[in-house]
Amino acid sequence: MASNLLLIPTALERDKIAARLDTNVGNDRWTTQLCGFGQIAAAARTSQLIATYRPEQVVLVGIAGVFSGHGDVGAAYRFRQVTCEGIGVGVGESFRSASEIGWPHFDDIGDTIELGGSNGITTDSAGRLLSVCAASQSARDAEHRAGRFPDAIAEDMEAFGVAMACRMHEVPLEVVRGISNQVGDRDHRRWQIDEALQAAAELVNRLFDRH
Repeated sequence: MASNLLLIPTALERDKIAARLDTNVGNDRWTTQLCGFGQIAAAARTSQLIATYRPEQVVLVGIAGVFSGHGDVGAAYRFRQVTCEGIGVGVGESFRSASEIGWPHFDDIGDTIELGGSNGITTDSAGRLLSVCAASQSARDAEHRAGRFPDAIAEDMEAFGVAMACRMHEVPLEVVRGISNQVGDRDHRRWQIDEALQAAAELVNRLFDRH
């Protein structure tokens, strides 16, 4: 069994990242798998893969949007914690999260899960990743979420689901995201997917070098 598991949400991301990874991603200490798009698929698939491969470490890598003033499009960051946004009661201004209404996601797991493995990397480390059920559609959506979480660096759609599975299996998780766009910007002509995934692959290579 592989001792480390690299998870990538979509085939598009996998194909662009795989070409940029060091050759040691293919050795018997690492296996690369798709975890799927969105919280539900990512949680279910991650749990299945952990049960199959029994890894010592999981790394999730892909693209994400950055909140204004918190990072650069085309860069990549690893995160110290992930917070779920979108599971709870209400929509828009009336939304209240699971923790805010007094319901943990499971047992003692609230809206935020701490991240990090044992690789010792401290550079390019960001703070909170906001993991959402639906990406921000507009600048107004982004402003609303930034108002609720002013320390959130970026927005993704899988990390909390993956983190939940890893927490239940007691496997450490690293999350690396390449920044493809500003949160709320849906005009793909302005996105920098290739640059973001190049930066993410370079950061993941540094993680591999520690194992």
